[in-house]
Parts: sequence; C-alpha cells; structure tokens
Amino acid sequence: MNSPYMGNFQVTQEYKGSVHDGLDLVGLDSKEIHATVSGIVQYAGWENPNDPSQGFGQYVCIYGQDGYYYYYGHLSQINVSSGNYVNCTDVIGIEGNTGYSFGSHCHYCIRPQFSAGNSLNVSEISGIPNQLGTYNDGYSGSS
Repeated sequence: MNSPYMGNFQVTQEYKGSVHDGLDLVGLDSKEIHATVSGIVQYAGWENPNDPSQGFGQYVCIYGQDGYYYYYGHLSQINVSSGNYVNCTDVIGIEGNTGYSFGSHCHYCIRPQFSAGNSLNVSEISGIPNQLGTYNDGYSGSS
C-alpha cells in the first residue's frame, strides 16, 4: 500500500469514478502529507486564488515518473513549490480543510492528464482499499 500518510489513517469517502474521483483520507497518527511518487511538482497553490472556497483549495499535483498526475487536495499548508523535484515519502504539505471541504482531510486522486476529468482508479494504483475504514500504510522508513 502506498498512501500519503505514514502510520494509521482512515478512508472517509470512497473512489466512485466521475462522481468522486479520488479517496478522502484522514491521518490519525500524523497530518503530514507525503509524496506517494517521485517526480516534478506540476502545481502547488490554490485552485482558485480569487475564491479559496472552490474545489481542492490548496493543493499539490506531482507529475510522477509513471506519467500520471498525483493530486493532494484541501491542504492547510504546502511545503513545496511548482518545479521542485520530490522523492517518494517527502513531506509535501499538511492535511487541511481548504476549498470545497467539510472537515480536515486529504483528497487523493490520480489523473492521466493535468486537468479535471478522466480520473484513474486510485485504489487499484495505490493499493489503498476502496472501502471506509482505518488502515496502516505499513511504511517503516527502512529498506
């Protein structure tokens, strides 16, 4: 399993394709959001700086080495900038409640392009179960 968290987290909303294009996740042991892939930060900032209540709010999008775009939405803090190279497990931000959000969480989704629509099944790619519940990433930091 490869989640944006290290340790325990909850799936609070499932991936439902175009109805809900990602997983909503809540960190239990930590609110730090970690890159799930190595790659280039495509974007880091507000989805709409003129309306902070819109969409992902503050988010990071990483263009992974596999050619997919990894989105981490609703962040309260962003620790990277567009153009940065990040390694898998680097802390890229802090879970939050920005944008169109109802409580602190991270909306985690994967898309084939840097645009809305055409989401990929984040559960199949990441191994995070597409089922409400509490899980543990299993990452120990050792090889």
